[in-house]
Amino acid sequence: MGGHRPEIRVRIDRGGWLLFFAHGLSGLGAGPFIAFGVIYQRELGASAFEIGVLAAIGMLVATLVMLPGTGLAERRDLRKTVIAGWALAVPAPFCYAVAPHWGWTALGILFLQVSVFNTPAISVYLSLGVPRDRIAAVMTTVFSAYSLGLIASSVLSGWLAQVVPLSALFWMSFAFFVLATVCIAFLPAKATPRFTVPSIRYRDLMRFPAYRVMLSLFTIVTAIIFIPWTFTALYAREAAHVDNFWIGVLMSVLYLGSVIMGLSLGRLRRTLGSVVIVLCFEAAYVVSAILLLSSMALPILGLAFFLRGAFWSFRQVMTAVIGEVLPDYAMAKGYGLFALVTGAVVIVAYPIAGMMYGLQVSMPFWSSALLMAIAMLITVWVRAYFHANYLKPPQVEIAPDDALPRAA
Repeated sequence: MGGHRPEIRVRIDRGGWLLFFAHGLSGLGAGPFIAFGVIYQRELGASAFEIGVLAAIGMLVATLVMLPGTGLAERRDLRKTVIAGWALAVPAPFCYAVAPHWGWTALGILFLQVSVFNTPAISVYLSLGVPRDRIAAVMTTVFSAYSLGLIASSVLSGWLAQVVPLSALFWMSFAFFVLATVCIAFLPAKATPRFTVPSIRYRDLMRFPAYRVMLSLFTIVTAIIFIPWTFTALYAREAAHVDNFWIGVLMSVLYLGSVIMGLSLGRLRRTLGSVVIVLCFEAAYVVSAILLLSSMALPILGLAFFLRGAFWSFRQVMTAVIGEVLPDYAMAKGYGLFALVTGAVVIVAYPIAGMMYGLQVSMPFWSSALLMAIAMLITVWVRAYFHANYLKPPQVEIAPDDALPRAA
């Protein structure tokens, strides 16, 4: 009823497991960026506003590359596109490791953000051959490897930061990024299905009411999440006076929360549905902000970071719901437009967060919690659109457009 069928078992093919291990290795390499990237930039002389601007520029690049990335997901070899993205990320930690000034980190951010052009291709690759009601479970399982890698990497980074310069952490990151690229090089090819309809245009996606509503809701939620995100570790350092080792532990707890909450809520989705699961993720975010602002004690901070970790899995759930409300031929464009629009709002959120943090270190956190509470009310209001019958999508008249690439 409403297009949703109960999930029985999650089956992941060989390509999915290789993506799982590659994401795990990438998570091991990303630990220094997540836990100490902002702190490292601060040590190199960057102000809070400059850190926010750098993050915004990086997000601008990551957003713009979704345009060619979506085209590649439609008409090119998915395997080559996925591998190319991993290879482009390899120079990023090297730029950080040799940086004599915070400006050098901008080049690392550039490589790191350009590499995400393969995001639509990864989403399409994982969706091929998977029933719609299992896409969320497959995505949360595969991407949970990234969080598992970050758990180990954050603790290791925190311990190493006590005895070595922060620049040494990025040499470790460089090694893991190389290993991830080697792993993904063995990814098997998947044939992209051919459709009898022409390639859909971005504006045609708006003719699907459920997609239009889900895109709007998740764009708002993404902007709210990213307002305080860049400054989470820095807040623990400057407001709670947590040392490097415990920052690593806190970030590890954050990704542990991502794995546990993401997989458990993904399983509950089979019986409770997407609306309840989205509300649970949003509620966890609000509670985490309340805890973060209520006490500087490590146990309370640990619980707050654990709940905040739901963000990583939430992104995959949002992506899966976007795919569920579209027919097969529109999936690549749907994933691409979602990444493009949400990336655009993050560009705006980053510098705003930098200015907020400069005015008051707690401002990004309490303001985003208030906005997320409002987003929960909006989610309840539009709950009917989560149950769009994707098995019988609305008829969309698509005029041929020779100027755009057709679906492969």
